[in-house]
Amino acid sequence: MADFHALGGVSATLRTLLIDRMEMPDGVTSIPVTIGAPPFQKDGESKKEDERINLFLYRVTENGYLQNQEIPGHGSSGAYGHPPLSLNLHYLVTAYGNKPIESTVTPPLFDELNAHYVLGSAMRVLHDVPVITDRLSTVRQPSGHTVLDEGLRGEFEKVKLTLEPLTLEDATKVWSSLLMRYRLSAAYVVNVVQIESRRDRRFPRPVGQPASATIPPLPTDPPSPGPMVFVQTIQTPTIAELRVRRAGKTSEQPFPYAAIGDTLVLVGTSLAGRATSVQIGDVVVPASLAHGDRVEVLIPDATIPGAGAIPLAQRVEPGARRVRVIANDPFVPQSASASNDVAFMLVPAIAQAPQFDPGPPRSLTITGTRLLSAAQDGEAIIGRSAVPRASYLGQPTAQSIKVPIPDSLPSANVRVMLSAPLSDPVTIGQTEPQKLILDFGGPPLPAVIAQLPASVPREQIPDIVAGLIRDAAPDDARCAGARAALCTDGTNWRLVVVAGGLTETISFSSPAPSTFASDLRLTATQVTVVGSAYLSGTIGAVPVLSSPSPRVRLSMNATTATLEVPKTMSLAALASALQSAIVATAASQAFTGAQVMVSGSQLLLIPGATATTVQFDAAPGDDRTVVELQLRARFAIRARVNGAESIDDVSVELPQ
Repeated sequence: MADFHALGGVSATLRTLLIDRMEMPDGVTSIPVTIGAPPFQKDGESKKEDERINLFLYRVTENGYLQNQEIPGHGSSGAYGHPPLSLNLHYLVTAYGNKPIESTVTPPLFDELNAHYVLGSAMRVLHDVPVITDRLSTVRQPSGHTVLDEGLRGEFEKVKLTLEPLTLEDATKVWSSLLMRYRLSAAYVVNVVQIESRRDRRFPRPVGQPASATIPPLPTDPPSPGPMVFVQTIQTPTIAELRVRRAGKTSEQPFPYAAIGDTLVLVGTSLAGRATSVQIGDVVVPASLAHGDRVEVLIPDATIPGAGAIPLAQRVEPGARRVRVIANDPFVPQSASASNDVAFMLVPAIAQAPQFDPGPPRSLTITGTRLLSAAQDGEAIIGRSAVPRASYLGQPTAQSIKVPIPDSLPSANVRVMLSAPLSDPVTIGQTEPQKLILDFGGPPLPAVIAQLPASVPREQIPDIVAGLIRDAAPDDARCAGARAALCTDGTNWRLVVVAGGLTETISFSSPAPSTFASDLRLTATQVTVVGSAYLSGTIGAVPVLSSPSPRVRLSMNATTATLEVPKTMSLAALASALQSAIVATAASQAFTGAQVMVSGSQLLLIPGATATTVQFDAAPGDDRTVVELQLRARFAIRARVNGAESIDDVSVELPQ
């Protein structure tokens, strides 16, 4: 084993290696290798120097990776360790060799080209032999001798050479500390050199049961054994795979999406102990099944069996969550061993098909778990329409939320206000102020004031009325979602008004002396309310119909007709063609008096005066057109909380 000779042994080994393997420049017969600081030489002095290599050990540091590690095979398993001193040696390899240059300059000049040759030859040797082992031998006379110094042979750690990236600033500090001018050098680090400790080793007493707990041993008795020690084999649990078994299912899915009440199945090695639990987020839950290669745990809601309620702040919320296995022995303090962390996505769960409420407003009641987070965050998704948490109705909870159905989805029983016929232009009375008051069956909303000229083109009236309704109460969904348009039966043009939510009835009035509501033909005596209008879902600007012969079935009251739907290039053309097809059936007065118009990106069907029920269905042999026109379709229901979206197969058919 290495002792204090190790440092000198490394320097001697490097000298032997360089002398044995270096190549000579032309005209040079030998290159000696010296060890130590470069010879003192004042700045500015120049003189003839023979070719040689100097090894300067300028720094010694402790190897941090091995400072607490015994040399394998050198220590006793029952002894208190005294690790060896593990060192990194930092060398500066400097080359010398110059020739005088014929010149009249004083002091004389010298050419150091040979020094460059010598340094390159030395660096090539250290590059070719980065590790010096016991088997490395000399190749020059006397050949066959071991290069490694005798004090370093048989060591566990080998002498390894690495070119050290020394900056110009660091190198300059070395030379300036020596009060010498800078010389071209290469820095190398040698690791690891170990010097065996000379401290006495301490051996613990044997573990066992004393002969007597009360009678001290006699001098002739063998050494008293130490206390009894319970030893537990250290086996770190490792999770290799996470699976999920949905509640009520027997199959396991490999996708890491789970809800409250589902079972996490963790597969790996050394997972079970005398007591095995699983940490999910901040909650520790006893495993329902624990084997060395498999652990199962039920994701808890608000309580843990046998442990009581989970504090609200610690309950597992939807989102990306970590899970780990903790194996321990209750009889051994501090024996708990935790596995690696794996991630899964805890998602909200929808328990059953939502319950439809015709309103007003139309809504769906969704029940399940974790439909809201502790921060009351969440949103519901119906088809492609998202309903934010702020729009939920009533008092939503994590188990039940009531969600208004967006107006962009198909709806039956839409309440439409039809004004009296409008002239073109529309004459507006100039009595100041022009006021319009809205009433949804409760206290009237604050009046909105308009400033319109005495004559307004008829096509501008829908935008004006829709804007006034929204201004009446911008935060009220009934006003914010209001829409207005013009329709015609071929003779008269009327204003069509639909409140936000689609099922509310608006009444309009103006306080005397204003005649504004009457000018717009919107007073109670001028408006006809149709409560059985039908609104499609959102359709593209160019309707796409994939059926070779598109058709739908329309029922009004007890009369049913199948309509041929032409393929058109615009929504307006589709509305006109659909109206013509309905009227042409002449199936009843509800059909002959029907009007189809465009409302935003949707189709609005206003039936004849006698219709009380309107319903669209798939026609025989064509179940695609009614869906592509968004007249009746099935929409997936999702709940999203903290970016985690439910995965339950739940849907609703609209309209209802």
